[in-house]
Order: sequence, then C-alpha cells, then structure tokens
Amino acid sequence: MKGLTPDFVGMNADTSFATALVSSERWHSTFTDREARLISDLQSEVQRVERATDLMTDHIERIATAAPAPDVILVAMPQVLLEGSTTATLRDGTFLNLRRALKARSMKWGVPIQLIREDTLIGKNAGLQDKATRAWNFATGLYFKAGGVPWRGHGLGADTCYIGITFYQTENAQGRPVMRSGVAQAFDYLGQGVVLRGEPFEWDVDEMGRTPHLMEKDANALIQKTLNAYQRISRLPPKRVVVHKSSRFWGSEHGAYNELEGFYAGIEAVNRDASIDLVALDQTKIRLSRKGQYPPVRGTFAMIEGTYPLIYTHGFTPYFDTYLGVHVPEPWTILEKHGDSGFRELATEVLALTKMNVNNASFSDGVPITLAFSRMVSDVLKHVGPEMPVRAEYKFYM
Repeated sequence: MKGLTPDFVGMNADTSFATALVSSERWHSTFTDREARLISDLQSEVQRVERATDLMTDHIERIATAAPAPDVILVAMPQVLLEGSTTATLRDGTFLNLRRALKARSMKWGVPIQLIREDTLIGKNAGLQDKATRAWNFATGLYFKAGGVPWRGHGLGADTCYIGITFYQTENAQGRPVMRSGVAQAFDYLGQGVVLRGEPFEWDVDEMGRTPHLMEKDANALIQKTLNAYQRISRLPPKRVVVHKSSRFWGSEHGAYNELEGFYAGIEAVNRDASIDLVALDQTKIRLSRKGQYPPVRGTFAMIEGTYPLIYTHGFTPYFDTYLGVHVPEPWTILEKHGDSGFRELATEVLALTKMNVNNASFSDGVPITLAFSRMVSDVLKHVGPEMPVRAEYKFYM
C-alpha cells in the first residue's frame, strides 16, 4: 500500500523540507580502516568500546570546534567496529554502549550528532525498512537536529508544558552507586524540548521498594528547574503544566517523600495561576476485542467499571484501512490523576503525544513522547559523568 510507504520527496529547497544539505572540507574527518581493525582486535570488550568511543570522539571534536561549526555532525560507523565494539558488560552488570557514550561525550561542543550504520546505508541489515522509509526517517531527524520543526501536534495546547519524569541509576563523584531523578523533559506543542537531570539521591530497594520516588524538596526543585528552563525558551511561563510519570505519586502518607506537594509547590512558585495535571501512566494487560480481523481502532477510549480507563494508542487505523503493528496492541491506562482535567481530555493528549517523535517520520509511536524519550535520555545520561556538561536541548539525545 503506497500510503504506508510514500516515495521520498528529497531534501532540498524545492521540496516540503525547503532546505539544503551543505558541507565543507573542513567538516570532513576520516579515521583509517587500520585504526578500526586495531580496536576490533582487542581481547577485552570493554576496551574495544572505550577505544572506539575515544577514536570517534577525537574526530567529532575536530569538526565541532572548526569555525564556523556545522549544525549537525554525521558519524558513519563502519561494520568492523559495529561487529564487536558497540556494547560491553561492566563488572557491576551495567552496560557500556558506544552510541550512548558518543552522544554523552559530544555534548560539550554544542553540535548534535547523527549516527549512521554502514549496514543500514548499504541495505544489508536484516529487517531493514524500505529505502524510502529510511530516507524519510533520516531526513526528518536531521532536519530537527539542525533547528527545523517537521510538524506541530494536533490537539496539544500552545500554552501547555508537557513533562515526563523517570529515574535511572548512576555513580557519584566517589564512584558510589546512586539514583538520580532521571530526567524531567518539558515539551511544547511543536515538540521542542528541554532536558534536565535531578540531584543524586540514595534509594534502598529492600526497604522502600523497587520503584523510586522523590522527596518533597527534590520534586519541588526539579519541577522549578524544568519550568524555568522551559520559560527561557518560550519566554512565557506555561498556563498549564502536565506531568507524566510511569509510577504513582506519593503523598503526605509517605512523610518526606510527598511528591504531590513538592510538584504542586514547585509549579506554583513559577506560575501560581497555572492549571495542573499530574498523571501516572502505564500499559495494562486488559484487552478489548472488536468484530472482524483487526484490533480496536487507534484512539479507542473506554471506561470499564472497576478498572482504570483504557486508551488505545495502537490499533486499526482507518486512514490506512489496516493495523500497522504485528502484535496484539497493549492499551495504556491512567493509573492515577491529580488536577483539573478529566480522563477523556487527558487520554486525548496522550494520543496526540504519540505523534510527536520527530526522530522519525512514523505515523505514530504508540508511546507518548513524555515517557518514550525520558527512557532514551536516561540511557544517554548514564554515560555522563558528574564532571561532564549536560545539554538541555533534547536533540542531543536523539
């Protein structure tokens, strides 16, 4: 079906991108096949990933510090490195990842990078999308990283700030494992985002459970920091703030870990008149069925007595007259909400936020960008040491 795989229109001044790819000799830097093979011959997988990261980072620095600097740096990763130098398991069971480490290290020069795999370019990777779809995805991501806005969200408030919060584990300056309030990401209706990381804190899984929560003071500080960064970009404080979290919000019954009060107080400190919605989202095992061969329609919203509301962000899509997935879709549910909006309004926004991934040209991702990118950003931030700078623009994490 041509609607599912439209022809690529090209990326130049005469197409819908209305832009051009411009390069310069001073922005070219090439490492030799011998350098790559010396790395691939190392016995230690950790050393291979570290050396590959060092090699590519050196070349990125040469380009990023040239004057004038480019808008985006393309990093072509050869097969000889991809085969044995992309991921390594550390002693503590965590992973060292070449792609994420490169994004983390290159932030300090202020030029986002776009990684390209050799097997993707030549079409030898099994399960690859067709050439046109690959071109659309590459061009869309590149266009956004260079400062363009591919589209704006339908059904999202122009004066609303959408925030996703997650957690991740890292090390402090002394090498001790600590938890960080992973990421607070703030998005507007154009998909423009800012990324903030919270302060490190200790969390005892055995005593307090597997799901981390913020202390009231940390929730307050993180949300203020996020909204102030958002305000610097938009130049106005948001009239409405929506916070998405994949775990429930702790309240006064948890003493110092009163996240609810912390979020409310932090938002009111920036704009005391702002409308507020704090929403806990998760996917549910409850399924709906419909007559015929396809699952429920994308956008189906159901209130079932004794359960939480269901939101189908994947499903049969009338525009394409088919279901775009291969597995039975899992609907989302609103586990908990605090604030001014109803379930249906919040569900409508969740659906709209699944279309805001400007890292590709897909019809929708099925996961609201507030949660989808908080996980991606957390993976990159794990590779950012305490002394390394953190960029606020989320194009550095894509």
